[in-house]
Amino acid sequence: MTQEERLMQIKQLLKEKHQLSTRQIAAHFNVSFDTARRDVIHLTETGQAIRVHGGLMEINCNSVPDFLARNQVQSPVKMKMARMAKRFVHPGQCDFIGSSTTLKQLCPMLNGIDMQIVTNSIDNALSLLATEIPSVRLLGGVINKKQRFIYSETALEILRQIHFNTAFIGGSRIRDDGVYTPSMADSKIVETAASRANQVVLVAEKYKFTNQSSSPYMSVPLNQIDVLITDTPLPEELKHHFNPKTQIIPVLKE
Repeated sequence: MTQEERLMQIKQLLKEKHQLSTRQIAAHFNVSFDTARRDVIHLTETGQAIRVHGGLMEINCNSVPDFLARNQVQSPVKMKMARMAKRFVHPGQCDFIGSSTTLKQLCPMLNGIDMQIVTNSIDNALSLLATEIPSVRLLGGVINKKQRFIYSETALEILRQIHFNTAFIGGSRIRDDGVYTPSMADSKIVETAASRANQVVLVAEKYKFTNQSSSPYMSVPLNQIDVLITDTPLPEELKHHFNPKTQIIPVLKE
């Protein structure tokens, strides 16, 4: 059994039991404690489960946890992905940064860069307040309290009047045809911002290609993604859904 197959089965066990110890995982799959520990670390560092003493706890995969719950998952992988995303930021740019726990990590890294940022994320805006970036625009409208983003028709109209160098986006689920979110409102914001950008950079962990979260609204087709920043290398069957020119960057080795 490959690690990927084992990880999927561990997630299925978590759905049934809600919490597993590292020793339970080792016994169930007849693997060493160190192997089970590596599986626990992988699932928790990529945000697929929550680390608890001696093991891990389920994150409900049939619905998308709210932003604050996801933000509590301490993920070194998200930090590495954010650092990689920073490489696509340059002085003088006007960029859109969407709502995403990974992109929230990017915001404080931009301190001191002479640029303009537009966002619909409350948490991005709060992070950017502490920086010396000269121009930060938080789009106005109705607040989605669960996912902590803002939406309005006026916000869409403002986006249509801006030309972005880069749109940085996230997503809760990646299907064969595009990037999906649980909210039609957020998908419309992301879709509009991406359509106004020279370059679209997607940050998404590999598990988002296989999870079953309820995310029915497509924001951007995969063939319009210029750069994918992910955690581990993608197999060829996932890569081929993207444009051949898409730059796919894993921040971890297999």
